[in-house]
Amino acid sequence: MGQFGKFLRELREDRKMTLRDVEEKIHISNAYLSQVESGQRSIPTMRILSKLAECYGCKVETLTNAAEAELRHSKSTLDEPPAPGAEFICRGYENLNEGNKQALKKFLQHLQREEKEKK
Repeated sequence: MGQFGKFLRELREDRKMTLRDVEEKIHISNAYLSQVESGQRSIPTMRILSKLAECYGCKVETLTNAAEAELRHSKSTLDEPPAPGAEFICRGYENLNEGNKQALKKFLQHLQREEKEKK
């Protein structure tokens, strides 16, 4: 289990909540949350982290800081770590239809041109 998943489980258990309690309160699958807590799934999106923060009565920054620490740790164990936010972008890209994938590619190319022009 990753440190982030362990942290989430401890937050939930400290509040005497079951996975089903969380599911009912914020409409996130208890199976999904169980997989995140056990390290079988990667760090959730900001939307889900925001819902979890609300459910657990903590600041979203608490969760994002824990997620960032997990990413930094995993990053240090890789030969070529992904750029910050790369995992989030890749996960989002996988869920897009082909038209939106093309639109995202064009937007990325636009941003790259802007960056090049600034230099």
